[in-house]
Amino acid sequence: MIYGFLLLLLACGFQGSFGLGMKKYQPFSWEAFWTLFSVVGILLIPIGWTWLEAPHFMDYIRETPVHVLALASFCGLLWGISSILFGKAIDTIGVSLTYGVNMGISASMGSLIPLLIFGNIPAARSFIVLLIGIVVMLAGVAVITKAGLAKEKSLKAQLLEQGGDTPDSGNKLSKGLLLASLAGLGSAAMNIGFTYANQTLDIATDHGVSAMNASLIPWVVTLSGGFAANFVYAVVMLIKNRTYRDYTAKGAGKAYGKAIITAFIWFFALGFYAKATVLLGPLGSSVGWLAFNGLALIVSNAWGLKDGEWKGFAEPKKMLLTGNFILIVSWVLVGIANGLA
Repeated sequence: MIYGFLLLLLACGFQGSFGLGMKKYQPFSWEAFWTLFSVVGILLIPIGWTWLEAPHFMDYIRETPVHVLALASFCGLLWGISSILFGKAIDTIGVSLTYGVNMGISASMGSLIPLLIFGNIPAARSFIVLLIGIVVMLAGVAVITKAGLAKEKSLKAQLLEQGGDTPDSGNKLSKGLLLASLAGLGSAAMNIGFTYANQTLDIATDHGVSAMNASLIPWVVTLSGGFAANFVYAVVMLIKNRTYRDYTAKGAGKAYGKAIITAFIWFFALGFYAKATVLLGPLGSSVGWLAFNGLALIVSNAWGLKDGEWKGFAEPKKMLLTGNFILIVSWVLVGIANGLA
């Protein structure tokens, strides 16, 4: 189990860091960045990595019941729609606040719903500790969200003192919070789809493939729907806004590199998470998802601090650090719950 948590730590590092690539990617427009990100991160890397470890993975997918593939792919589609909202939320309210709202909803819903749907509810002691961990995590997320709101309020006050006009600041914050919340629901659907698609992993192991090598196959299925949503929307926006010209704009080389690196970091997070769930046992995709989101939020907050998002906001920054400490406590509780299972 310890190796499972170590892999999960690695996955959290990637998950909390990939959002940095979604800022300052000029001269690309959002849709130019997202089209390239979708092709590389949601399609090519998952398929390529899975093929390296399980060369006959498509055979195992074909043996999987159609309704399983359809439901998992549909969950991926919901995630795909929400991931578009996630990227726009970061542009609206920043990395720290977007991650806080998104991952709070994603962690709680994405961990509990698979337990209830698939009837994999653990023993009473483990389940109670898990529920406490979820409550503590949501408390931490609430504190972090409050910190973001306090920072926004403080920023508005500073601008007013300087004679600035902030008529849209309230609307901007409300819009960003709504986008991040909807994105959180979609992220939860992503883990539900992944858990359901684990039937492809079982088929692969029946054919003699190790569970670790087969662990990425469920992502290929789930992300098929996610790729469709992301790619189609981004391409439509490229054509509508004629921003396909961004690919040949001056200085585009740096944007290409940022999109591709972001894509690798993003799927590395999901890939190592998948492998961690195998090592964590029967509660892997529930306990793992909860811990995955919680620690990734801490990592993203650390990047937000380094990026200067909280510079000059002493009190909100203290609240942010308090929220992070609460998240660490929740991570410990999740580990205990998994140990009791």
